[in-house]
Amino acid sequence: MKVILLVIYILIIVVWAIISLVVMALAWLYSLLFDPEHRPVMALSRPAARMVYHFSPVWRVKVEGAEKLDPKQTYVLTCNHQSFFDIPLAFFLPLWKFKFVSKVEVRNILAIGWMLGMRGDIVIRRGTSAAATTVMSEGTKHLRAGTSVFIFPEGTRTKDGNIHRYKDGAFRLAQENGVAIAPCVMLGTKGLFKGGRLNSRHLVLRILDPISAEEVKATPARELAERVREASVAALEEMKKSVTCG
Repeated sequence: MKVILLVIYILIIVVWAIISLVVMALAWLYSLLFDPEHRPVMALSRPAARMVYHFSPVWRVKVEGAEKLDPKQTYVLTCNHQSFFDIPLAFFLPLWKFKFVSKVEVRNILAIGWMLGMRGDIVIRRGTSAAATTVMSEGTKHLRAGTSVFIFPEGTRTKDGNIHRYKDGAFRLAQENGVAIAPCVMLGTKGLFKGGRLNSRHLVLRILDPISAEEVKATPARELAERVREASVAALEEMKKSVTCG
């Protein structure tokens, strides 16, 4: 029965992805002429990506702290990184105008890679000297246009589920552009598929207290990175206990 559910889920997702990509492609063509930020594609990608979870009969998503973000404000958003499925979960944020910073390999993934390409997200080659420069220049361009930037400060997915060292780039980007930092923490995206079946899972996206632009500017980037990481680690441990108890 679980294998049948997986097959049905995949078929539904494939059909939904084709429909969504066609609609987004039309919006992308429009934005090429009239909107360099590709806002129509960003707006459409939100419901398209969220269906990855909504269509599953065994996954449940919970967003905590949504009231802490102002949809009219621009942020540098940070988050721990456990799985490829962190990307669709990020679309449950109470913001729709944001760009991901993602490695170039993600563009090779069918559907989600094409979607990110049409959104105009920031693409880097991890481990190269140009990566940091790209994040700063492209990130600055989007922030000045009123679009938030979503970064995984660990730089890569964790293998053990723990939150590892946060790099400085996200925090320097916020400082140089005078914007607040909004830390987020995700739980549950790792191991959604196993043994040819969908694993039942409660997924949680928690938004922590933002750090104001004034405080960001007055605090060294390395100190900000450590502070956000420590708060994220504490939140993740608390979330694990809550999910276990629930």
